[in-house]
Amino acid sequence: MTNNSQEQLPICSEPTKECEERDEVDDNAAQRQLLYQIDNWSSKLLKLLLIVSLLGVVTQVSMHIPKCRSWFSKVERLEGVPYK
Repeated sequence: MTNNSQEQLPICSEPTKECEERDEVDDNAAQRQLLYQIDNWSSKLLKLLLIVSLLGVVTQVSMHIPKCRSWFSKVERLEGVPYK
């Protein structure tokens, strides 16, 4: 198998208009990919933040129920004064 100039990929050693356009397209594709990844991670972090916040609210509300309070808080038993 021989290497012809037709089989080789063009190398942009000289700044031509075609090379500049190709570089610009590559930069735009890289920026789009980066923005997509950032958007993906930010949506996952937002969901995680909402879940953690919801768990915190549920835990704080359930602390008003004596049975749930005994499950979550073991310190109260060591204090000697039960929650009323």
